[in-house]
Amino acid sequence: MKNILIITDQTQHYYYDAFLKACASMPMNIYIFDTTTFPVHLTLAVTMDEKGGISGQLDVLQYVADEYVPSTLGLSSIDVAWHLRPGKPSPSSAMSPIEVQFSRNESYAALDSLFSILNCKWVNKREIINHLESNKLLQQFIAARCGLSIPATIVTNDPRQLNDFTNKKSKLLLKTLGYTHLDKDDTNHFIYSQVFTAEELKAENCSIQNCPVFAQHYIEKKYEYRVMAIGSKVLSCQIDSQASEKTKIDWRHYDFDNVTHIEKELPYDIEKKILCFMKAIDLSYGAIDLIETPEGEFVFLEINPSGQWEWIHKLTNLPIPQAVATMLHEM
Repeated sequence: MKNILIITDQTQHYYYDAFLKACASMPMNIYIFDTTTFPVHLTLAVTMDEKGGISGQLDVLQYVADEYVPSTLGLSSIDVAWHLRPGKPSPSSAMSPIEVQFSRNESYAALDSLFSILNCKWVNKREIINHLESNKLLQQFIAARCGLSIPATIVTNDPRQLNDFTNKKSKLLLKTLGYTHLDKDDTNHFIYSQVFTAEELKAENCSIQNCPVFAQHYIEKKYEYRVMAIGSKVLSCQIDSQASEKTKIDWRHYDFDNVTHIEKELPYDIEKKILCFMKAIDLSYGAIDLIETPEGEFVFLEINPSGQWEWIHKLTNLPIPQAVATMLHEM
């Protein structure tokens, strides 16, 4: 029996509920380490001897028949680990603010130290996730090297350079460089991709100077795709984003009543290039966004190493949970 450790935040359970059920039919033990309950409710211990030998254990929850049972997992028995949306450690509320800050920083360091020396396979390592989530330029660079088409792109805070780049195309698509959440008064604010003309950007020279932008030549779309790369599997959902004004620029504005989502197999050469990209970028799992142009060309936009997929599974019945379970079993 393989022992699988999911390092996560249980409030984000919709990222893994469905595939845990699929794992139940395979020879695997699934354990959850909820980082938000550490260090107050969970303990860990790792010992290194004079020769670098590692031993120890950590408190976990074992997934058994749709229930989470408190358990203890030996570090040497972990076969596969996965950083899947872990949350912040939660020190005791009885501490002073400075004690809370110190405890949280030390808790982060303890977890990073432990997970960095685990002798196991990883679905996606935390350092790779963190590196890629804030680096769309690197993602596109590697995608292009694997033969995927990408949009022409500029990152700059020089209005003149942006103007020169804009003049080569009538419209530019601007995105955030990283995944930015602007939280205020317990409300989450998200920044979506937006299209600007050259004239609109010329009026914002001061803003551009004060904050670098990530801009791309806008590509006309026939369809968009959310592609799940899972181990050796590529599962694709075609999104008819152009059927609604709400979703024409960014399908994440969602209009499920008017925008169809269907299972659609990608051309073989595109799937092959995606698997090449996943290997080059050192990920076993990721959610990729593609565009299909009116001319039938497929263009890579970006990858989310921890992308959510449950809504795609429900809309299209793509066998994503089974693919995740198979990936974990075969690692």
